Amino acid sequence: MTPPARDGIPVGPMRAMAARIDPDEIAEAVSRDTATHVWPENARDPQFLVALRRSGRDNVHAIVAVLAGDLDLRDVNPEGALAFADLTAELGIPVSELERGYWVGVRGFWGEWFRLARIESDRGGGSLEELVGPATIGMFDYIIHILGVVVARYDAVRAEILRNQEDRRRAVLGQILHGAVTAPTSELENVLGYRLRGTHLGLALEVDERAQAERVAATLTETSGALGSLMLLHAPGTWMLWLGYAGTVGPTETAAVANGAASSGATMAIGAPGVGLAGLRRTYEQALDTARLHRRIGKQPPVLWFSAVRLELLMLHDEDAALQFVEDELGELAGADERAERTCETLLAWLTTGSQSRAATRLGVHENTVRIRIRQAEELLAHGLSERRAEVLAALRLRQLLGRPR
Repeated sequence: MTPPARDGIPVGPMRAMAARIDPDEIAEAVSRDTATHVWPENARDPQFLVALRRSGRDNVHAIVAVLAGDLDLRDVNPEGALAFADLTAELGIPVSELERGYWVGVRGFWGEWFRLARIESDRGGGSLEELVGPATIGMFDYIIHILGVVVARYDAVRAEILRNQEDRRRAVLGQILHGAVTAPTSELENVLGYRLRGTHLGLALEVDERAQAERVAATLTETSGALGSLMLLHAPGTWMLWLGYAGTVGPTETAAVANGAASSGATMAIGAPGVGLAGLRRTYEQALDTARLHRRIGKQPPVLWFSAVRLELLMLHDEDAALQFVEDELGELAGADERAERTCETLLAWLTTGSQSRAATRLGVHENTVRIRIRQAEELLAHGLSERRAEVLAALRLRQLLGRPR
């Protein structure tokens, strides 16, 4: 049976073309265009970009299936698009930006379709009018339908957030983190449900779902003796958590947090305690800096403290200079051979523990082996060891973190 015409133009050539093209090729171009022109800042986050690409892929697959006659428009319900609507609502991205993203995507899709239609027409697969005319109408029918679906989903999620006063809390917390609010008040504490006058410990949690983050927050609040907690979605898969204390956060409290964090099974980076609003901001920034470093080194160990990598973070503000520092200080030991690796491991254990016997115990070797390797290291180091122990220790820690220099 001959497919029906749209506005007098046969749809057969269009459907045949839609059945042959690769939707993934178009989806990649559409997602790249949308990321560049609508969400350049958000797209720097790998997880946001994954969600955006999934939405683009599901939408392009659906529209191509509709144009090919394989999917009825009424049955279109792409999961990736709905998940992205949820994410934008959670992040507080305006619905106007979501709609703009779709129209930018339509522009990209139509451009790719037109390019492919010209190639198809040159091959004799139909006139350009047959390939583009019905497809343009179908494309607009699709965007009208899908925008109705995703905006309704977005509105439902936002309504739920508003019912939980999430928007107001996010706005107030954003003002605090950006320095617009400089003094704690009872009104601010009531809005946040969190005591601002005290000591704060910031944690960046790597979990996917809000429910998971809330469980970890509840566990840590209970086990650490904190007075309360405050939580914020920082980015897809990353939740910022603050634990609040009335007084000083000392070894007892940090040990309790460490035990609770380990038992939770979650991956997290933890800042240093800070007092007042300035301390809340500072521990937040430290936790995020530590989390970025944590992802870089493979999230091992699962819980990483800012205090453990403070020196490395300071030196990594200029990574090229840090790598050059490693090469300059370690000389031949900066190399990639097995001997350099073994010697650096021994030297780091010795300088860290301050004892050849304790280094031997940590490494599981004889003390004489440690002594021999230290002597070898002194011969290979660029500037010796006796006068530059601090520099050598810093270079060894950076080498362990960054890997072997280029």
